[in-house]
Amino acid sequence: MATYADVAAACLADAGIEYIFGVPGSLSSVELIEAASMRGIRYILCSNESSAAVMAGTYGILKNRPGVCSTGVGPGAAAAVLGIANNWLERAPCLLLTDRYSDEQFRRLQRQRLDQDRIYRPITKGTFKLARDSAAVTMRRALALAMEGRQGPVHVDLPHDVLQAEAEESDFPPEDAPSRHLAEIGADHPGIEAAARAIACAERPAVLVGLQVNRSGRAAEEAFAVFAERLGAPVFASLAAKGTLSENHPLAMGTFRGAPSEEEILGKADLLVLVGFDVVELFAPGHWNHPQPVVMLDEVAHIDDVIRPAVEVVADLAGALRALAGSVRPSEGWNTEDLDSYRAMRRGPLHAKSDGGMMPGAVVRIARECLPDGGIMTADAGSHKVLASDTWETRRPRGFLTSSGLGSMAVGLPAALAAKLAEPETPVVCLTGDGGFLMRLGDLETAAREGLPVVVVVFNDGYLNLIKIKQDTRNFQRLGSEFGATDYAAVARGLGFEAVRVDSEKALKEALAAAISSGGPWVIDAVINPDGYLAAKDVRPD
Repeated sequence: MATYADVAAACLADAGIEYIFGVPGSLSSVELIEAASMRGIRYILCSNESSAAVMAGTYGILKNRPGVCSTGVGPGAAAAVLGIANNWLERAPCLLLTDRYSDEQFRRLQRQRLDQDRIYRPITKGTFKLARDSAAVTMRRALALAMEGRQGPVHVDLPHDVLQAEAEESDFPPEDAPSRHLAEIGADHPGIEAAARAIACAERPAVLVGLQVNRSGRAAEEAFAVFAERLGAPVFASLAAKGTLSENHPLAMGTFRGAPSEEEILGKADLLVLVGFDVVELFAPGHWNHPQPVVMLDEVAHIDDVIRPAVEVVADLAGALRALAGSVRPSEGWNTEDLDSYRAMRRGPLHAKSDGGMMPGAVVRIARECLPDGGIMTADAGSHKVLASDTWETRRPRGFLTSSGLGSMAVGLPAALAAKLAEPETPVVCLTGDGGFLMRLGDLETAAREGLPVVVVVFNDGYLNLIKIKQDTRNFQRLGSEFGATDYAAVARGLGFEAVRVDSEKALKEALAAAISSGGPWVIDAVINPDGYLAAKDVRPD
């Protein structure tokens, strides 16, 4: 007997879904797991629902289609909030499927009853309840909505009586999906002509690339690289867009996050060209502190009124960038010595010296030396993330994954697991602080069970370091920011990882080389100087 769980699973299979990440709860989960398995979709049991949501969102970013996560009813649904909030502000496409009581039970039961649609309405693009008369339509609509415009999470409640009910052949999605043809704009489009004129009038344009280029897909990433090289202007990238132009390129100036040092280049620009830049990527909330005129290219209209562009082009980014690349001349106003000097300055914290133990900059530098250019690095929140954001040289699109919009801890490790599932042959290194690592220890069991050979480097300084810096600069006591001594290597070995503790650059380099070449999961407990972040120019306590 075919059921509506089969209908839902068929829609997922038609969309190319390979995995469901989750923690099963009640009958809906059981029905979904079985129906998905019959269509070749694997259910990945996660250590917690929040990790499952992060994994789904990260998988969606890397594969350019929605990731899927599944939770139980009530507490299971509530536990996924942090992961879904991260996906909402990271513009990560995913589908959240939550178990739900039948309508009759929901009306009379009190225990575990939550209005799950009301919980998720503020942090999703839409929330739906599966019904017998529209199951396939609802699933297809949710999958499409996750990818449309600014991508993000979509929530679907799965009542268990609906999933178990018998479905007719006519309830399944049609085999022939409609084809969609999107128009491309050319060089003669008025918007492209206006953008080209503004760029031609500028002596020193600078480019800021944002997350929508990656979310748009490979064609937009490739078109951006061609446009950037054609224009010959310095390129800053948001955290999500690091590596869209390889950061070993002489035009790549590194990360744009509003740090004072960025003004050494941006302050000399007389035009800013924003490509796929989302205001969620601004680190100064609600403020745009650059007086230069702005040309903005994006696939979504800017309606937040934070940035007021002189020219705004809303169109398919791949086509718009190709058209604009053919319409601009190389800029000639930039002094290459200034650009080279700025790039060298940004690398300074990687070589900071100290007599008090291994410096965090050395950990970032050695990890970059050991990870192949095509590898993926994920970074959890903390002082190490600020440092890595500024100094990690990302050499491929979508090669630097972190929580930027939400800025949450406990994201780096599940993101690494999802990256390894999305690209099994790609080396993946996770940089995490000891605080974030403690929050996600259970993910090590997931990685070991699923055979995911990620390499986790723990910046072990014994503190919530950003909080410690704030306390120290105010001459406050260090209260609520210090961890007890923990043997993270021993804990990791108990969860199925190879693990080692290191406290020198030589030992770290040997451990990373062994870990990346081993083909197995590793944890490297890197003991660092807790005051070492102060050597980084832009790691500030404010």
